[in-house]
Amino acid sequence: MAVSPRAVEAGGEGVPAGYSPRRLQASDLPWLLGLMGVACGLRVLYFSGYGLGDDVIFRGQINSIVRNHWVLGDNGAYRFSWWFPAALSCRIFGLTEIGIVLPSLVYSTLGIGLLYAFGKALWGRVGGVVAALLLTFAPLDFAWSTMVANDIVFSFFSGLTILCVLGALAQEDATRRRRLWIAAAVSLWLSYHAKVSGVLLFPAVAFICWSKRQRLGREFRAFCIFVALLFAGSALVSYVFFADPLWPLHSEVKFQGLVGEPAIQHKIGVDILWVYFRWLFQRDSLGDFLYSIYPHALVALVVLSPLLGLKSSLDVFWWFLFVFVGMEFNLQRAGGFWIAGFRNIRHGHAWLYPLILLLTGYLVSLRARAPRVFHATLALLLAVSAWQSVSTATKTQESFADRRNAVRFLSTLPPKPVYSDFQIHMSMAIFDLEEPRWPLKQLQSMNSDIRRMELAAVKTGYLVTGGGREPYYGCIDCIPRAAEVSPDHWQLLKEFPGPATPTPWRFEPIRVWEAKEVSDGHPSDAPPTPVP
Repeated sequence: MAVSPRAVEAGGEGVPAGYSPRRLQASDLPWLLGLMGVACGLRVLYFSGYGLGDDVIFRGQINSIVRNHWVLGDNGAYRFSWWFPAALSCRIFGLTEIGIVLPSLVYSTLGIGLLYAFGKALWGRVGGVVAALLLTFAPLDFAWSTMVANDIVFSFFSGLTILCVLGALAQEDATRRRRLWIAAAVSLWLSYHAKVSGVLLFPAVAFICWSKRQRLGREFRAFCIFVALLFAGSALVSYVFFADPLWPLHSEVKFQGLVGEPAIQHKIGVDILWVYFRWLFQRDSLGDFLYSIYPHALVALVVLSPLLGLKSSLDVFWWFLFVFVGMEFNLQRAGGFWIAGFRNIRHGHAWLYPLILLLTGYLVSLRARAPRVFHATLALLLAVSAWQSVSTATKTQESFADRRNAVRFLSTLPPKPVYSDFQIHMSMAIFDLEEPRWPLKQLQSMNSDIRRMELAAVKTGYLVTGGGREPYYGCIDCIPRAAEVSPDHWQLLKEFPGPATPTPWRFEPIRVWEAKEVSDGHPSDAPPTPVP
């Protein structure tokens, strides 16, 4: 039933009890399903899969749960908001690319719906549609949603926490308000168990609640009680298993190498302190804008806001501020130096949701004052973002596809030793091409001349050269080249389509070779292994 907002404000006839134009209604379902479906479909179209540097660690954690029935005691042990759905997915689909990547895609798709609900709660349906569209074409979410990225899980539960807090503060019904406070507490706890960075939400929630303290009510005690019980329970479990109630924090510090002798290798410099800002406003190392031009548009609208009378959400600003500043100044003192852990591109997903919501607020405000300018600005943002999303996702999609194609082809051949760099060997594990049936022979050197000598000494086995690897943090110099292969010693079995234009991270097609059999010290003329 269509209800006029003016009728709602006036409390006129035909307005359902409890109706609010900013609460999700049945009429929102087509919008939700449509936007989520389009976002999911586009992400699947540019599927990347297994291949990031940390993926072998994540796969090892899930492998231990699915096959060995126990959780590894590393810095992933406390992250059950990620590993439980990942283990469930791999239990259903196996330890495959689909199984291990599916949770990222699911949470990314749910995030579209979450931002629709968030945008509508703050600015009506227009706000919901704008927020969902901006996230749909956000390059960082678009590309990493089909890779292993538990940071998306953290973002989702962070957003759900803030949405429930704001909903509880706006709710008039005591029962619903209490339920929302409990949901906020559970979401806060789940965000902490996705990434320990969840503690950064505490000051954000505190500021939001303090600014609206007159609306807290007695039901707020339910939030405090549940937060205390849930986090106390987590601390107790950590103490039982690791003799340390703060194990999540300490394990992250330990496994990043920020304690003991390795800590000196993590001294901070200007580059480390500026890396998050560079990713926000400049092209990354591969030439893409990971956040599109959203930060630039946001800054422009903030500057113009006094002149145009624009505004956004202060509550969302506190969320963005505390998460960003907390991660930016996540520094420690060790050995007389300031140190910081490795800063990965995907870590910046933590503030993507509030960034988009802040921008949405200004855009909706602009729409009320200059509709044509709003539509032109939104169209420009989405066009640039779609371009950057495809550009960003294509790099990992093509690079990982190279490795996938080579390993799938190897799986059709009789088992023999496989010679290549360690990154090919990482991909072999996802197809169960593991020892002892498939001996993995890693070429040891990044020096081309030494690799030539290593390859000349091989008597039997396969060789993988060229192709893409992990384009951001992978070892490109480790990749053996076709030019290093002697045709007298190796037989080409398969060459896959390569880059139309060679790039530093994908400079030639990926090829699979087989060592020619040696007879009396010379390669024999025996035919190679039959190719399926």
